[in-house]
Amino acid sequence: MIGALLLVFAACRKSPETIGNDLISDNNYIDVFHTDTVEIVCHSYLDSIATKNATFAMLGAMNDPEFGTTEAGFYTQFRFSVAGQSFGSNPVVDSLVLQLYLAGCYGDTTVMQTAHVYMLSDSLSMENSYYNHSTVATDNIDHANGFQFRPHPHTKASVIGNDTVGQPVIRIPLSQELGNYLINLDTTVYSRPDLFKKAFHGLHVTCAPVSQNGSISSINLTSNTFTMLQLYYHNAATPDKPLRYNYYVTTSDTYFNHFDHDYTLGSPDFVSQVLDEQWDLGQSTVYLQTMGGVRTHVLFPNLSHWTDSLKDSYIVVNEAKLILPASSLSVDTTCFSAPSTLILLGFNADSSTYLLPDYFEGSGYLGGTYNASTKSVTFRISEYLQSMIMKKKENLGLSLGINGAAYNGHRWIVNGPEATQGEKMRLEVTYSIVNE
Repeated sequence: MIGALLLVFAACRKSPETIGNDLISDNNYIDVFHTDTVEIVCHSYLDSIATKNATFAMLGAMNDPEFGTTEAGFYTQFRFSVAGQSFGSNPVVDSLVLQLYLAGCYGDTTVMQTAHVYMLSDSLSMENSYYNHSTVATDNIDHANGFQFRPHPHTKASVIGNDTVGQPVIRIPLSQELGNYLINLDTTVYSRPDLFKKAFHGLHVTCAPVSQNGSISSINLTSNTFTMLQLYYHNAATPDKPLRYNYYVTTSDTYFNHFDHDYTLGSPDFVSQVLDEQWDLGQSTVYLQTMGGVRTHVLFPNLSHWTDSLKDSYIVVNEAKLILPASSLSVDTTCFSAPSTLILLGFNADSSTYLLPDYFEGSGYLGGTYNASTKSVTFRISEYLQSMIMKKKENLGLSLGINGAAYNGHRWIVNGPEATQGEKMRLEVTYSIVNE
């Protein structure tokens, strides 16, 4: 009988009205039912994520009326561009600039950002794990001296000196002291990358808090065409000829994102639910934020009751859709726009997560993409729900988050299953009852 049920379930891509018809005689079609009243219990909770060598480095600060303040920065190693570098006799530093390829921004880019850059006093290691809360010791000197900038993600073809840079960049001038340190390193240090990294551990780049709005920039740190530490200098042999030497970050180097959140400055409802763990508030509103911020636990606690009342019968899930409508607190704006994609994972008993079986049904089947016209996100979780009903796996709930949490700056607010305004979070299930 279980084998027959699996065959019925494997046909879930058919229209719900015809599922299972090919397994029984023409005169005994299975009745199809529909419900959107499955009980949902949900609440938001603080997240933690690994951020080592993420797709993008993150830089900037935001002040969100719902989530409080966030400061994003990164720690990174560098490597020299040419081995055996000699700066000539009596080299003199003209300037040192950290140029960062700006791949995109989230938030209000009209708000001025204040950069701080510190030299690492301890090393990074590819063998170590680094998370959103990890830190590495630095010196106390701000080599950016509080340099202020506004990110311009759509500005291209900037003319910088004699160069035309074909992508948007952030250029942060650094101290003469740091330039002198690099140019005066022993020449043997420039013979091997490992020796260089022991002499120059790298940099911590971050931004100061902002009073309102603000933005988080995504930095393509390993694009050696546009991201680099640029040392401008001259020497005694060519005193009137400006020279430049570059330092790069590659995928073989270690870097990670670090995020500081002050959630105590968020809205009262957010603080009560996420920090004070008044989880019943999640029935009205739940919250999502990247950067090791906030995720939401979603549970369907009464699934076993479906089968407890059935004798010699089974429920076959034809289709199950989890619908997540945006809260009125999360309307699309230029500052806090909706994320493009959410992610939904299952919980194991040890609080680790796993990919839902619906994930493996092919591209686009699971869903999770934001629909701007309906201001909602829909997940298709038919196979997951079937496995819970058949008690193949313990019903510990789902972890809902924003895709790419280690390398983008989005947040979103969702109506809960008991929201008082707008559409409610709901699970729409089309199912059949099959007799033995």
